[in-house]
Amino acid sequence: MSELVKLISAWEEYSQKNSSVTATDFCMYFLAKESNNQLFSGLTPPDLDTVFAKLVGRLAGMHRVYLKMALQEIPGFDLEWFYFLNSIYQMKEVKKTQVIQYNFTEQTTGIDILNKLKNLGYIAERTDPDDKRAKLVGITKAGEKMLFRLYQLLYKPNLLMYHGIDPKDKQVIINLLKDTEHTHQELLSGARNKTLDDLLLEVLGEEKLAQAEAEQEKRVAAFSGAKQNKREKKR
Repeated sequence: MSELVKLISAWEEYSQKNSSVTATDFCMYFLAKESNNQLFSGLTPPDLDTVFAKLVGRLAGMHRVYLKMALQEIPGFDLEWFYFLNSIYQMKEVKKTQVIQYNFTEQTTGIDILNKLKNLGYIAERTDPDDKRAKLVGITKAGEKMLFRLYQLLYKPNLLMYHGIDPKDKQVIINLLKDTEHTHQELLSGARNKTLDDLLLEVLGEEKLAQAEAEQEKRVAAFSGAKQNKREKKR
């Protein structure tokens, strides 16, 4: 396919999906799509949401690997312990259940982490005076000392990964993503005994969800067909 035919075909596809189109909008879309196709060594997903999710997910995975490398300086200290210790410090004295929910952890796993931090002397607990059935946890002086050491240590992966991004661009990304983070913090905090489909229905509604699923089915079929054609041409 010549470059001109490729461009015309892309325009036809774009104009059919968008009732009000301009050459500028199309050019921005086309250049972005071509750029996305160069991501992940060419293993690009068929839709923009998945490209976005894959990029964020891979960056988070890389960051986690670097964090664990940094923690090698404190043998035996798990990364999840830092998340719990940090959230307790930021939230002051807080219920155990709130800490566990904030860190998206299963109840049994969260209780186990809190018990380990308590046994190490990094947090202390007491009965909630307003609810005798609940326990409040707070950070100790030893916990603060360890946390401040961790702050110095775990800044290294942040510096390694993101020092090259302009601060203004970082703030733009923060502004774009902060509402999504807040929305899903709230959504997950009330997601007990709900399935993913329940949450999708709650957020999108039945009509939009059905439309999104139908569109994704078409994209996956087209994606699969394109991959099959490429394999056949190579034979």
